[in-house]
Amino acid sequence: MKRLLTMLLCGAMVLSLAACGGGSESTASGGAASGGAEGEASTTSSDTLTVVVPMDPGTLEPARINEQAFYDVIHHIYEPLFILDTDGQLQNWLCESYEYQDDTHLVIHLREGVKFSDGTPLTANDVLWSFQRIVENSLPPISQIMDLDIANCEVVDDNTLILATVRPAGTLIKRLAYPGLGVASKAAYDAAGGDWMNGAAIGTGPYAVKEYVAGDRLDMIANENYWREGEPATPNLRLRFVSDMTSRSTEAKAKGADIIINVNPREEESIAAVEGVEVIKAPATNTVYLMMNTKVAPLDDPAVREAITYAINIPQTIELAYGNLGTPASGMVAPGVLGYDENMFNEHFGHGYDPETAKQMLADAGYPDGIELEVLVETGDSTRHDIVEAFQAQMAPAGINLTITELDSVVLYDRTNQGDQHQLVLSGLTCSDYEADSFLNQILPGSSNIKMTNFDDPTFISMIEESGTILDEAEREQAWKDTLEYLAESNCMIPLWHKELISAQMDYVEGFEMSPAFEEHFYQWTTVNK
Repeated sequence: MKRLLTMLLCGAMVLSLAACGGGSESTASGGAASGGAEGEASTTSSDTLTVVVPMDPGTLEPARINEQAFYDVIHHIYEPLFILDTDGQLQNWLCESYEYQDDTHLVIHLREGVKFSDGTPLTANDVLWSFQRIVENSLPPISQIMDLDIANCEVVDDNTLILATVRPAGTLIKRLAYPGLGVASKAAYDAAGGDWMNGAAIGTGPYAVKEYVAGDRLDMIANENYWREGEPATPNLRLRFVSDMTSRSTEAKAKGADIIINVNPREEESIAAVEGVEVIKAPATNTVYLMMNTKVAPLDDPAVREAITYAINIPQTIELAYGNLGTPASGMVAPGVLGYDENMFNEHFGHGYDPETAKQMLADAGYPDGIELEVLVETGDSTRHDIVEAFQAQMAPAGINLTITELDSVVLYDRTNQGDQHQLVLSGLTCSDYEADSFLNQILPGSSNIKMTNFDDPTFISMIEESGTILDEAEREQAWKDTLEYLAESNCMIPLWHKELISAQMDYVEGFEMSPAFEEHFYQWTTVNK
């Protein structure tokens, strides 16, 4: 991690916090700058880095999907104003400096001379337009900029803009590091008629699109106009899409790629036993939750939701699914996140597995014959499938018949976004700025994930909004704890597992480190030295 931090500091000014008081193939061409090696990318060539990733993005539109695996693909094309390094430290990126005019007006000064991959200059208008597009289309990263007063944000000149907020926003700077807030070229978008798969996918990132093949791969070439000298370290990047975790583990054992992201933790020993393969881990700020739709029967009854907490065995299930990777949940957010309380889980969910109590609670709530429930889980995530399969068996003695439905991520989000077409969802949410707000803002009205729970309690909403206005960190920490306590009492989100990242790399790979904050790993510093 220290090596990465050193590289970051060489290329970007350390952020000063003084002013502040995180089958059939379809192809696409990015219309990017010319350059890079021609012909097929190959894992045998030192000028190509091949990475197996868990998700086919399905689109090159920035901010389209709220998924870490999506951003791990897209952020090589588009960059945000700030980034969080692997130590969780905020670094200036496209923003060179900033200052506050007052509590609700943040002045951003862009780096001089930054160009998009097509050679055109980055301007403040591109930044503001990128934010406006997210707000106007209610795209998932809106949760990170919900306090922007977008109508009153202002472009001062090509390198300066003023971000106005509707209230003081103590964590806005860190949230601007969200990879979903990567800046795209408005001119390229307009010229391509808004077609992200054919010409609009132009950003300032280290790589530019060469070819996208749906269901297979994304090939990228070095951005000739990249503003960081000497980067990317490897001129060609091939991202291969393998959604099934077990298949990714097989790729690692067969040495089928240089890096394989998110292998099956239960195959850690067998992967590490292969000569020339290394298993690497890193902490994360993500927690997996069993999320309950509070607006559909029978989950609209708080007593039913509470009964479910007695009908599942969380520690046993997490050990079954993840082994020694990560930890069973101990709080509503992960350890190390501002707002984490080590006692909160035990107070609300630590009563243990008790199906008889759950059965009686359901009877008292008017369901003496039990209930029927459906849980949605993403296709290809074998560990999450194991979790819901265990829950299915555990719930049966309590009189709960649980049906498991696996869906591709895009289909799952489309279904939950309807609001009334689901009951339970297994999903992970990340505190990407190392504060509880990054998680809580994702379940506010207007955000992409609130439909998973539909918990729009006015008191809860006001607690989130008011906590975010507190500039003093100690006071804000207590406010986050109070807000998370209120959420825990609702039983609409049961925390299950605090994530740990696990991947595999070949021993000739150098410079790769996993990024805990958003899990959008930085391949631009990675070299292939066969």
